[in-house]
Amino acid sequence: MSQAWKSILQTLGTAIALMALAPSALAESTDATLKADMAACKQANDNKACEEAYDYYDARLDDAKGKKAAGYVAEMVVLADTGCAAGNGWLCTEIGVSYKNGYKGRAEDQVLGLQHNLRACDLGNGLGCARTGQAYQTGKGVAKDEAEATRYYLKGCELDGSNGCQYQAYLVLLQYLNRIPYSKDAIETLKGRCADTGLDGAACVELGKASFYGAYDMPEDEKQARIYWGKACARAVYAPGCTLRALLVLSDTDMREPHSPDNLNGIQSLYRGCLLGDLPACEFMVFAGQEYAWDYEDVVAQGMYGRCLAKPSVEDCTMSGKAFRNYRFPDHPLKGEVASDKSMRALTTACREFNVACVDVANSYLEDQKFTMGSANLAIGVLESACEKGDAAACARKDEVVAETGGVTGSYIDPMLNDDERFLLARFDIESGETQRGRETMQWLAFMGHTHAQLYLAYAYENGLSVAQKDASGRMPDLPYTVSDKERMIYELFDAAAKKGVPDAAMKVAVIKYSENDHEGSDSYESAIYNALYLGADGAQQFYDAVIAQNKARTEAQLAAIREMNRQNIQSRDNMDRQTVQSAWDQYYKRQEERKEAEGGEVCGTVYGEGNSTYRTCMSRATAMKHYRGNF
Repeated sequence: MSQAWKSILQTLGTAIALMALAPSALAESTDATLKADMAACKQANDNKACEEAYDYYDARLDDAKGKKAAGYVAEMVVLADTGCAAGNGWLCTEIGVSYKNGYKGRAEDQVLGLQHNLRACDLGNGLGCARTGQAYQTGKGVAKDEAEATRYYLKGCELDGSNGCQYQAYLVLLQYLNRIPYSKDAIETLKGRCADTGLDGAACVELGKASFYGAYDMPEDEKQARIYWGKACARAVYAPGCTLRALLVLSDTDMREPHSPDNLNGIQSLYRGCLLGDLPACEFMVFAGQEYAWDYEDVVAQGMYGRCLAKPSVEDCTMSGKAFRNYRFPDHPLKGEVASDKSMRALTTACREFNVACVDVANSYLEDQKFTMGSANLAIGVLESACEKGDAAACARKDEVVAETGGVTGSYIDPMLNDDERFLLARFDIESGETQRGRETMQWLAFMGHTHAQLYLAYAYENGLSVAQKDASGRMPDLPYTVSDKERMIYELFDAAAKKGVPDAAMKVAVIKYSENDHEGSDSYESAIYNALYLGADGAQQFYDAVIAQNKARTEAQLAAIREMNRQNIQSRDNMDRQTVQSAWDQYYKRQEERKEAEGGEVCGTVYGEGNSTYRTCMSRATAMKHYRGNF
């Protein structure tokens, strides 16, 4: 983890102290070293020697039989007890699992199993912590306590980054499922609602839960549950489906390998759930992105960003805001808002809710941003509100901005009001003639991800609202898109809303892409139409049918043109063949005539054959003289 990131963590009091990784199984003894290792273990309490000798017998136990196997087991019991007592956490876990399952020379005893796993955990063995958490989760050897299970899972995750992390993912998955009630709908009704023609995310999630537990007389099938939850996430754009799918995937993969296909699969679903506003997804991202698991700084930042928007805190908002301002993560496999947008939203939330980072927010208002222009009015408004609440730095910065810009031009809607209030006031301004002030606020709300503002502004531009007003000199202000690219701005606004699952916006995107005949790649108009269909947009089916019909007519016209071209080609080829044959005959006849002339010309007469037979023929004079002299 970079020093800059650690500095942010330490500033906010959330730095993570890395613990040393617990040793896993060491190399086993060999035939040559076994006797010495046994002696070192039993006589000198050398726990490393105990483990190596234990592993020697364990590797051969399955192939041993009768007295030999019994002897191996007896030695393993002594070696494990001695090594565990001498501080070997791995051997303590071996004793714990032996008591839990009642094998390798020990009778089943859940309490003793838990005690040895607890000792392993205390010795720094992550697997021992994970198994202790499992005992608390299932109530084996101790009363059920999910809070304690979580505590031990997290400790296990920090120690070895594998079992504890996976068990925690599974525990969170079960806790999430327990909050989802079964409806009274019949299974066939749910399947109909989850079908492509319905795509009810809640129904898909419930079907996944039924498959996971084997309810509704459905077979217990985690793979099918994953499919249902994936459909709820990807097609119905339903956040809980994303979170459940992610947790199920991650509970079955080694979280120390963040770039493995399974981990990336889980991360993408988790990210999408958080992006759609599901708080449990964001919280698990913060946990799983830490150094002891994925070691993904941007995953931690994204989780804190999601928590900031859903349940603001000073730490989450300021930390994620500063992280996304300082780091762009260009090679990250996940997609979403650009880092600068996230930084602005997080810091604005921190300023509005806690009166911190307000100077950072004001400075951002002075820069050009997507969908809007820099606004001195809004920057001054932020600083003025923060100054009135006692922020001395905001007071000083306000004086500087006023001196730099000349102060407020016209008026502004207080940016420290909540977004919904600002949206209503901006809409009232635009519709009552205060276009400049209303548009300025609406543009910033759209930039900050306010879905209603994005839709309202897109429709307003579509219906003639100017992108900006000219200044006194007749010039347009600098914008990310020029006035001539107004259509592109409209598309960007609709596309931003469509990605959040807004049906009307998805329909608009499909129509725009079709009008541009954009049919390349994953952003094709075909994909956009399918998305509108999945979201149940009004008119999507009719538009789809019309496009199919039009494409069919276009295809038939193209086929007719191809057939006509082929007919003409065939005719041309036939004509060419006839001409070629005729030319060949003409050349043959010409050669025959030339040969006859060379042989003295042609003579005709009667040839007398045997008996009284005769026949008329023509031949060259040379042939007649040579073969038919006196008989022609």
